[in-house]
Amino acid sequence: MNAPHSPEISSQQALIERQPIIDRNGDTLGYELYAYPGRAEDGTPSNSLEGSAAVLAHLLGNMDGSWLPEGKRVFLNADIALLDDADFLALLPEGLIVLDLHGAPGAVTEAALTTIDELRRRDIPISLDGFDLAGESEELLVRAAYIKLATDSENSYALYGHFDRLKDYPVKKIAKHVGNGSEYKFCRDVGFDYFQGYFFTRPEILPERELNTGLANLVEVFDLVGQGAEPGKIEQAFKRDPTLVVKLLGYINSAGMSRGRKVTSIAHAIQILGYKQLYRWVALLLYTAGNAAAPAALMKTVLTRSRFIESAGRRVLPAHEQDNLFMVGMLSMLDVVFGLPLAKALAKLPLPDHLTRAILGYEGQLGMLLSLAEALEQSRYEHIESLAITLRLTLQDVNTAQLEAIRWAESLTANG
Repeated sequence: MNAPHSPEISSQQALIERQPIIDRNGDTLGYELYAYPGRAEDGTPSNSLEGSAAVLAHLLGNMDGSWLPEGKRVFLNADIALLDDADFLALLPEGLIVLDLHGAPGAVTEAALTTIDELRRRDIPISLDGFDLAGESEELLVRAAYIKLATDSENSYALYGHFDRLKDYPVKKIAKHVGNGSEYKFCRDVGFDYFQGYFFTRPEILPERELNTGLANLVEVFDLVGQGAEPGKIEQAFKRDPTLVVKLLGYINSAGMSRGRKVTSIAHAIQILGYKQLYRWVALLLYTAGNAAAPAALMKTVLTRSRFIESAGRRVLPAHEQDNLFMVGMLSMLDVVFGLPLAKALAKLPLPDHLTRAILGYEGQLGMLLSLAEALEQSRYEHIESLAITLRLTLQDVNTAQLEAIRWAESLTANG
């Protein structure tokens, strides 16, 4: 097999998209990152080598040794032909990448298997994207760390059949394209180790229900903090829920927040945090008070979305208009928390009209930033490109904001 020509590695015009891979506890194993480095004349994405090169270029340009917490991985999609490109493989950072292979079964040669062994020695495991590539090669299966099986291209019987054929191999199974709760439950019951799909960036709304006491207290605190009420009133609202008091004091005294002297009173905690930070923290707690189908994944999604909007919005809005950037993201998924249509969920909170219009109708620049964040989660490339142009964001701006948001959300949940 002749080595393919290495594409020039450039990330300036390539949109990097992401999709989390979730374990059985709802935590993140890693992120699949893939690129649209432009379009061919027929409107299709450019070739796989160019896409893989663009993702790698962006990673190399943004890694500082702590891009993700230890143990998290970036799944880099690549055609198996890329195993012949020694220059490209030499650039792969050790201990961060999983090479996610696809391609024709005939490309599984002795040379390819030798290269895979060399990558494994560099702590660069491989994942097989689909059963076809591995179906005829036991040697490939015993070398793979992961294999992905799609839930939307097979009926349940066929999917289980593929899973059962893999039971004697050490490879970890990833269910991809999980789109709803029933697919997630089926794949969990079958025994999949990991899951990937839009269900984890947009869990289904649970049936409408009455607010439990803890959630009702949180809404009251959120109201008071948002109005800038006197600290005494906020403190009294906290004290009606001892669990809420414990959570606040635990947060303010955590390693990331500690200022050397232990905080033991609500008033002191409010003084240290300030209203803006307290407002964010209470909004975050709203998600922990709900009963989302995939709470850990939901939390990661809303944190990443909020931070992305804030990071990208700082490039768009003047400083005096940036206060609501983070909250637009935080409030945009409260329908999952309350088990209500989003309009009804937001009506339970005292919000400025322009903020509600941005969330419900995507009005103004705040609304466009929210729409951009949602389009990234759903891989709607044309919509992303159009919004970026309207907001005067380059694709590099979007990529940088995404990776910064992932890093922040992962670090926050790892410490919390």
